[in-house]
Amino acid sequence: MKLWSSQSISDKFMRMTLMVSGTALLLAYISFLVYDLYNLRRELITATATEANIVGANSVTALLFDDKQAAENTLSALRNSPQVRAAVILRTDGTEFARYQRDAAAPFTLDYHLALGETRQYWSRGRDILVGTRIDFQGGWVGTVYLLAETGNVARRVERFGLISAVMLLICFAVALLATSTVRHLVTDPLTGLARTAQVVTREKDYSVRAKIPPSSDELSFLVQSFNEMLEQIQARDRALELTRSDLERRVEERTAELSSTNKELEAFSYSVAHDLRGPLQHINNIGFLLQHSASERLNAEGRMLVDRLLEGSKRMSVLIDDLLNLSRASSHPLHRTPIDLSHTVQTIATRLREEGDGREVQFQIAKGARVIADESLMQVVLENLLGNAWKYTSKVGAAEIEFGYTEEPDGTVYFVRDNGAGFNPRYADRLFRPFQRLHSQSEFTGTGVGLATAYRIITRHGGKIWARGNVDQGASFFFTLPYTES
Repeated sequence: MKLWSSQSISDKFMRMTLMVSGTALLLAYISFLVYDLYNLRRELITATATEANIVGANSVTALLFDDKQAAENTLSALRNSPQVRAAVILRTDGTEFARYQRDAAAPFTLDYHLALGETRQYWSRGRDILVGTRIDFQGGWVGTVYLLAETGNVARRVERFGLISAVMLLICFAVALLATSTVRHLVTDPLTGLARTAQVVTREKDYSVRAKIPPSSDELSFLVQSFNEMLEQIQARDRALELTRSDLERRVEERTAELSSTNKELEAFSYSVAHDLRGPLQHINNIGFLLQHSASERLNAEGRMLVDRLLEGSKRMSVLIDDLLNLSRASSHPLHRTPIDLSHTVQTIATRLREEGDGREVQFQIAKGARVIADESLMQVVLENLLGNAWKYTSKVGAAEIEFGYTEEPDGTVYFVRDNGAGFNPRYADRLFRPFQRLHSQSEFTGTGVGLATAYRIITRHGGKIWARGNVDQGASFFFTLPYTES
């Protein structure tokens, strides 16, 4: 795999071409070499068999008249055939009749014989070839001649051919290398330019660059042209997106400014209205109190009932004003984070609820050590709303229980206020923290529907979260988190 580890497609193309062409040339060289060796060997066998036939034909008379000297003279003519190392003529009974041996120091031993019915055969003896031929005369045979021929000349011819072929192979390989290095630029240069352009686009996000289109009208030219067209489309989309984004940012800034101004005006108006209503409402309370205590004997039953309704409505109006002021403060009051003991705050609120209650027996469970860093006055509002709701919605339960605690979770500390009161339908849990949204009728439980919305705003401003879980007649649990805790 290291051969192809180069990052350059030009190098890969060069190596692939050279490998293919080199493999093809090498296979062709081996094929021609094997074919030539085979042909030369066949030619040697044919030539030796021809000489064996000539020797056999010239030895017929010697065999018939048992003239051994004549046969040896015939065999001695083989000195003019340099490839023949030895020869032997056998009688029909297989005994040796005459022998020729060019090298007396290397005696020739006949290891192979023609089988009955065979007239000609050849065998390989190492690097030599042994050819055997029957000596025929008038429809029968009078003996057998065997010639041992060496293949040295064949090997030398093969070596010469191999050297010539190797030189031609190197020349062809050099020509292929030169041709490849010349042609590869026609293929790899457009791809290299395309890759560089893509790299610039990827790194610099500059879609204005273009790849150079090759002069040819082939697939590479079409590829580069298509890539440039794609860049043009992306560039056009970017310009359109930039214009749209700029216009959207401008609109968002305008709307944000308008909403911010409107929110400030609404908060100021809400605070002003709520604050200004306190004076007239106090006068109404005072008059109603005087009518209820000083002039009650001069009022009939219907008048006293109207005065009671007046004071009850005034009280509800006062609570609503306090809730509106708290809701306004939750959004506009500057945060002053200080260490707070939430457990102590809950204990104080629980004591006050017992003192202001109608003698109800409510069991409080308050975990110790709940310390956070937050705005103390705003957290007082949050806990008053949560504990006040728990107190209110357990009013119809015989053994009321209210619990404050906290758990350590992977994402941080989660604080909770839990009760066993009326609960709520979980399908409408998302409406709990909206202003003036109530899940119970005024006749069941009095309220303004602002307290939980105020708690939601305060917790959100602190960077925390608040949520609720519950079921009808199975109580409710309110959870909240704060990003800063005191270790």
